[in-house]
Amino acid sequence: HRDHDSRDSGEIARITFKKKLSQTILGLSYASNIRELEADVGTYWYFKIDGEECSRPDRLNIFVHQSVRNDHHQPSVLMGVCQATSAGNIGQGQHTITVHVHSFGGDAHSQYGSTSTLEVQEMCPPF
Repeated sequence: HRDHDSRDSGEIARITFKKKLSQTILGLSYASNIRELEADVGTYWYFKIDGEECSRPDRLNIFVHQSVRNDHHQPSVLMGVCQATSAGNIGQGQHTITVHVHSFGGDAHSQYGSTSTLEVQEMCPPF
């Protein structure tokens, strides 16, 4: 995916994934060039699965904050595992995984001058 996205809030990437087994978890990864331009504000980039944020083992997000206005573009990777959302365990079947951005009054940019990648893997739980 290679389109500069200057949205300060909303969905910026999407993939559909078919989970084969109910007892597995999802490994999620999003790589992109991101930035927050304004000073004294922050921006979250985070995953949703079927419209809900991951809740177990925890939320998966990147938070960018800077104290001075700086046009610093940074390559970043948001990654982790997700077993459940507020709707419950992620069961077998078709799921939609999305990446969202939410800026708290700033000027967020995603996929800036680079190719972005969203990847999903079905994994055996480590516990």
